[in-house]
Amino acid sequence: MDASLREVTIRIGKKSYFLKTTLDDESLKGITDLSADITREFEGSLDQENLLLLSCLQLTWLLEKLGRKLERSLDDIREKEGL
Repeated sequence: MDASLREVTIRIGKKSYFLKTTLDDESLKGITDLSADITREFEGSLDQENLLLLSCLQLTWLLEKLGRKLERSLDDIREKEGL
C-alpha cells in the first residue's frame, strides 16, 4: 500500500465529506460501500445528523457482534488446544 496521504470525497446521506487518507482504493471502496449499505435504509426519513448518529450506532453494533464472534472462536481454539 502506498502510504502517501491523498484527498478523497465520501458521501454519507445527503452530504459529501472531504478527508485525507492513506487508504488504497480497494479499502476505501469497502468502507464507502459499507457506509452506503448502512445508510440506505434510513435515507429520506432522517436529517443528516440523525443519519450519522444511527450509522455510528449501527457500526458500533456490528463491531460488538464481530468482537463476540471472534472471542468465541478464540475460546474454541484454546479449548481444542488444551490451553
